[in-house]
Amino acid sequence: MAWLTVGLLAAAWFVIRAGHRHRMWYVVGGFLGPLFIPIVAERGRADAAVVEVAQGPPSGPGTGLKVAVGVDGSPDSDRALRTIARALTGTASELVLITVTSPDAVGVDVGVEQRAARRTLDERADALPDQLPPPTTEILRGHPVDALLAAAESHDVDLLVVGRHGHGVRERLLGSVAEELARRSSRALLLGGLPDR
Repeated sequence: MAWLTVGLLAAAWFVIRAGHRHRMWYVVGGFLGPLFIPIVAERGRADAAVVEVAQGPPSGPGTGLKVAVGVDGSPDSDRALRTIARALTGTASELVLITVTSPDAVGVDVGVEQRAARRTLDERADALPDQLPPPTTEILRGHPVDALLAAAESHDVDLLVVGRHGHGVRERLLGSVAEELARRSSRALLLGGLPDR
């Protein structure tokens, strides 16, 4: 029983905290038990990899805020983007929209996930007000927290914006992306957004 428990706990950390979304890891963890721990340690925090960047046209020199927004297509993410778009209209000098794909995708799934990510970013970019600078869009692959922090660093943003999650039991027990960003980010962070008006 201890063998199974250790393996399932390692798999839970791997799936929930390390960004590996495929539930088959629970089967692997249950089967391997404590032997799964070295795999988790090695693969648990793979560096974020840039998959694709679409650079927005230069908006000229600006003295406004440089803002990165995590976009995942969820209602919370969309609400955060709308909130920051309203608040920064006319005051932002650079806007970067970022989405993160799963580090577990292989084969055909990689292309499918990348096309879905590109479609999500393009739809959100097209809906932004004209008074905002044309956004740069970036698709990263890896753990969401690590990828968002790396992108914020590489673009040297003043503000990182993400949707607020964490209403389920899983998030309360093991933490959400937003909560981990709040702990680890050295940059100003806006979690979620105000209710739409």
